Parts: sequence; structure tokens; C-alpha cells
Amino acid sequence: MQNNSYIFVLLSFNKNSLVMKMKLIVFCIAVSGLLIACNSANDKKEKANRQNEFKEVAKVETIYDKAGTIKLHDPKSVMTGYRKSNDDIFEISLDDIGKYTGHVCAGVASGYLLTQRALELLYPDNEIPVRGQISIAVSAYTDHAEVASYITRARQTEGDEKEPNILIVDKKIKTKPKSVVLIFKRKDNGKMVKAVFDKSKLMDKKKMKEMMSLKKKIMSKQATNEEKQQFANNVQLLVSKVITETPEGLFTVTLCSDYKFPR
Repeated sequence: MQNNSYIFVLLSFNKNSLVMKMKLIVFCIAVSGLLIACNSANDKKEKANRQNEFKEVAKVETIYDKAGTIKLHDPKSVMTGYRKSNDDIFEISLDDIGKYTGHVCAGVASGYLLTQRALELLYPDNEIPVRGQISIAVSAYTDHAEVASYITRARQTEGDEKEPNILIVDKKIKTKPKSVVLIFKRKDNGKMVKAVFDKSKLMDKKKMKEMMSLKKKIMSKQATNEEKQQFANNVQLLVSKVITETPEGLFTVTLCSDYKFPR
């Protein structure tokens, strides 16, 4: 009888021990799952933080961003099916111009800002300019003309579609030394704007001579690495000056009525 009681107690103990072990295993599994979930949540949070940090870095404004953007309607984009009728507005930045020209120098930056100001006067009251409807006459084909051509799509040749806008080089346009003149004309109402860039307001003769000397050495492959870096730094300093300081008299944009396009 005593032996049977001992066996019963032992079995009861073993049964309770097994239950405890099972509960312990379940508890451990639950804790492990919770830890995995927490780690996963932390990993996601850390990843999100890294992405946000990347976005914040990406949002850092460059000197080119400070030049703003230029918005234009482009009917041709709809005609060709490239864009829908309610999505025909292009927003062009100075960085876009840099991708087109392969560089951003003082000439490119000033050409961009000069065109921007000319279009604002040509299309007042927040009216969006229409690409393909703006003709341009320039005193010389410089960076300014190339930039204005890209933005407005005014070209020196008509092309196979004979668009109504053109770009012409007219050496009869009067200019001052170190100045470039661009005349913008709307095809719909004939309104014209004269935009002038005066390089002498950007740097003095001594600085200009130094820059030209360095450029010649680089183009003739005689410049040292230090001279190449010096030239690049100087160019970007001038770009910054054009955008952020814009010396008085550097740009002059006025309405114009006394110019006649050749056609």
C-alpha cells in the first residue's frame, strides 16, 4: 500500500513537472517571439531613420537650387503624346541646364537668370510662358544664347516642322564692351523684352585677365593640377556671386519696342 502511494506521488510529481516544463517552453517561445518582433520593429525604425536622414541630406540646398526654376507650357509634348493635356508644364532648373551644357559657369548661370527675368517680364502676373512661341535675337552666340535656346526651344534652324519661333544672331544689335544682348519676342502679341548682361559688373579687368590666362593654360594642356583646381574654384565662386549677390547692373531687363526681327 505504501509502495502504491509512493508511485502515485511520483507520477503526480512527474506529471506536474512535465506541465511546468511545457509552460516554461511556451513562455520561452512567447518571449523569443516578442524579442524577435521588437528587434524587427527596431530594425524597421532604424531603417526609416536612415532613410529620413538620407532625405534630409538630399534636401540640402545647393547654390544652383538658389537660382529657382522656370516653368513653361510645351504644347508639343501633348501633340507627340509625350505628355497628357493636363501635364504639359515643364519645370527647368539650373542643374538641368548644367546637364545639357555639361557645365555651369558664370556665363551659363547668368544666361539662366537673364532668361528667367526676361520671361517674367514677357509673361507678367504669373502667366506661364509657352515653349515654341518665343523668338530670340542675340548680339552674339554665347552661353547666354545657348541657355535661352534650350529653355525656350528657339532654334537657329527651322527644322523639318518649321516651328514659329526662331533664334537669330544679329550683329547689328548695339552692345557695350563685355556685354551681351538678348531680345525676346512673344509670337502671340508681339511683345518684346530686351535683356542685357554686363560682364564688367561681375569682375574687374585684372581678375578677368587672370581667369583667361588660366583657361588658356588648361586648354593647351599646360596647366598643373593645382592651377586646374584653382580655375574650377574661381569659376564656382563667380557662379555663386551671380546667383546670390547679383551685382548691380549685371542684368538689365526692360520692355523693348524699337527692334525688328528679320522675319
